[in-house]
Amino acid sequence: MDDTKREKRIHGTHGFPFQIYPALEVSDPDLVPYHWHPENEIILIGASEVELTIGDRKYTGRQGDVYFVRSGELHEIRGTPAGRSQSFVFPMDFLQFSRADLAQSEFLAPIADGQLVFRTALTHGQQGSTEIEAALREIVRACIDKHTGYELMVKAGLLHIVATAASLGLLVPRAGKADYKQETLRSIVAYLDAHCTEHLRLDAVAANFGLSPQYFCTFFKENLGRTLTQHVNFLRVERASRLLRDTDDPISEIALSVGFDNFSYFIKRFRACFGCTPSEYRRTATGSVGA
Repeated sequence: MDDTKREKRIHGTHGFPFQIYPALEVSDPDLVPYHWHPENEIILIGASEVELTIGDRKYTGRQGDVYFVRSGELHEIRGTPAGRSQSFVFPMDFLQFSRADLAQSEFLAPIADGQLVFRTALTHGQQGSTEIEAALREIVRACIDKHTGYELMVKAGLLHIVATAASLGLLVPRAGKADYKQETLRSIVAYLDAHCTEHLRLDAVAANFGLSPQYFCTFFKENLGRTLTQHVNFLRVERASRLLRDTDDPISEIALSVGFDNFSYFIKRFRACFGCTPSEYRRTATGSVGA
């Protein structure tokens, strides 16, 4: 798998490799472009609607829905302006025991090795959804309170989720290795993330993968649900949102730095993603009064 799309951040700490996103003390963005990490991830939809792509499938998550992202699986989260979700990220070996037992050999080790995987979607109202949602919310409370032993509460909650999934048939054998289509898609996503701020020509991008422009457009739209231009604009706007939050750079300079040479078009594309102008976004995200 192409390492250029691997998420670089460390989730949690080396002593306790578990993290909830958005971080409980800050507000993370609603736009999370395609990425992957070796950890597993559980996504809980909290309000409104959130558009997700996991692997090559698209989902509309609604309140109470739960999604499982496998180790190494490409995924993207696109919240509506009011949409919220929480992601619980952890390596499966975090839950394993030093002493082998049936729970370890039948479930935890096969999940960590990728032989068993979670079914991707568990919609609100399906059997087990209420129990798993409750376990995730207990984990959130434990991480907020941080009472002595909260780490045990987190691990116990995650093990409870694994047990619930096992009892309901939500753990299934993993299919064969990713096929050519999936490997090509990962490579394209990685390439565009690395070059999205540059001037990109369809024929040049397609040729980079040995594809004709026509086939590339069809392949891309069928798998990502958007055109090349729409995807590149999405990546540029997401980068702009980070710069608006994290720097004091003028908005016009930010637009140029992420690849927009037409400022009006940048405003239009930003509003389409976030429902507000860049200056309004910066004021809300940072509490500043200037643009």
